[in-house]
Amino acid sequence: MELAELRRIRLQVQGLREVRATSAAGVVRDFVAVQSQEFIPAQWGLAMRVPAERRPDLAGVTAALDRGEILRTHVLRPTWHFVDPADARWLMELSAERVHRANATYYRRTGVDGEAGARALDVVAASLAGGHRTRAELAAALDAAGQPSTGLGFTYVLMLAELERVAISGANVGKQRTYAAFDERVPASAPKSREAALVELAARFIRSRGPVTDRDFAAWSGFTLGDTRQAFAAVVDGDGAGGGGPVETLEIDGATYWHDTEVTASAMDAPTPPAGVVDLLQAFDEYIMGYAAPRSFLQPPGRSDPVHPEFPMHALMADGVMGGRWAPVTSGRRAVVRLVPWRALSAREERGLEASVAEVERFLGAPVTVEREPAAD
Repeated sequence: MELAELRRIRLQVQGLREVRATSAAGVVRDFVAVQSQEFIPAQWGLAMRVPAERRPDLAGVTAALDRGEILRTHVLRPTWHFVDPADARWLMELSAERVHRANATYYRRTGVDGEAGARALDVVAASLAGGHRTRAELAAALDAAGQPSTGLGFTYVLMLAELERVAISGANVGKQRTYAAFDERVPASAPKSREAALVELAARFIRSRGPVTDRDFAAWSGFTLGDTRQAFAAVVDGDGAGGGGPVETLEIDGATYWHDTEVTASAMDAPTPPAGVVDLLQAFDEYIMGYAAPRSFLQPPGRSDPVHPEFPMHALMADGVMGGRWAPVTSGRRAVVRLVPWRALSAREERGLEASVAEVERFLGAPVTVEREPAAD
């Protein structure tokens, strides 16, 4: 398989060409976890993978979050991720111990380790028992109890509460996001062994992002290469693990890739889209962050430097290859889309860009003004 074919398959598998999910919540369910530290751009990343006739706007995706159909929490590496309620508990149980170890020094420095941390968790739990709480409301409750309520101490109390399955995202109050009691938003479920959970995570990662390398999964999940290789071996041995087809390997440029044979076959059979498709992806989109650096499949001709997120700028893609940066800036009832192309676009790409900007405008629900810098070349 050539790099161009790998790119085409990934665009199909990731729902950027052949849409698989019928709702924003369905996208999250397919991907297991979707990086979401930039709240509004991350919601756009979900919406753009839903068929045009059913594509939600920002208010629609936010409403799904308010209803608890999509949850947002720190998990895996950890950073903010969207997760499905049915997956939140086992994902947190799988990754919490490793994240606690990584956070241990900061727990001590901020005074939220051991018994002090337990007291802080009791305060958070008591506050959330009365309903969803904003960060300011939780800070006030912690301050009244003599617990860390500002700065890093407050940040690590909240992360501790997430990892210990005390708190998770709640419904928005105006423009303020809230926390809710974990057990209110996350259904009870039978525990999974660490091995079974890791194998399920690996199988669903391969199915939703393949073909992938073991380094891709390790970089995305935060687990070691040793854990990754054991999980991948188990997925290959257990045909159909994770609800998909058999997982096999293939070689691309001397590297081994794992893929779900049914998903790959469907992607390869899909009609090849005409050239000139432009995608305005959020900086931390799974098409970027689902793979380890240097992400050569994203690199345009003549550029060898790895493609990294550069928030607040996002990724302007032409046929799946980086073609520049962009940024949506909202102000009241209006928005600006700033475009920074790296090269001159073809006439077909210009039409693709215009269509994508129109979709961003519809998603934001506000008139968009385009500000464009001259092409770098």
